Amino acid sequence: MSKKDEIVQKMAGVLLEFMTLTKLDWDATYFRFASPGGGTTSSEWLYRKDRELNYFQGMAQLEMTYQNTLEKLAENLSAEIVSEGREQPVVIVATVDSEKKYNLKLDYRDPSALEIRLLSLGMENSYFGEEILIDKTIEQFQEHLKGLAS
Repeated sequence: MSKKDEIVQKMAGVLLEFMTLTKLDWDATYFRFASPGGGTTSSEWLYRKDRELNYFQGMAQLEMTYQNTLEKLAENLSAEIVSEGREQPVVIVATVDSEKKYNLKLDYRDPSALEIRLLSLGMENSYFGEEILIDKTIEQFQEHLKGLAS
């Protein structure tokens, strides 16, 4: 097994461990790491149950610990890809479902590609494409987002 594969498996394990600790009902979880250059990085994650995406609520301390670990793993994965003589990805999205299947998607050009934010649903750069559709009017969806923020 290559070092890159080991890192990807470790990311999947961290995502699974976190989801187990949350005791949430979930189908999949998504972690997005962007490194557009110049030392700037960002990350975010959420989970899905059926066709509804949700952010983690009321578990900031636990989330921060796991998010920091996932960010370090994403940086290591990026460095490993470069060490193989390939271009550095600017976006990494790692996903794991409740059946322990994991997936990795990379984008090498566009730092706004593969967005997992709720506001990107239905947009061209959304990670989810047609997989998750908004079943609400825009007004209902905006109210739903306000409810998540409070």
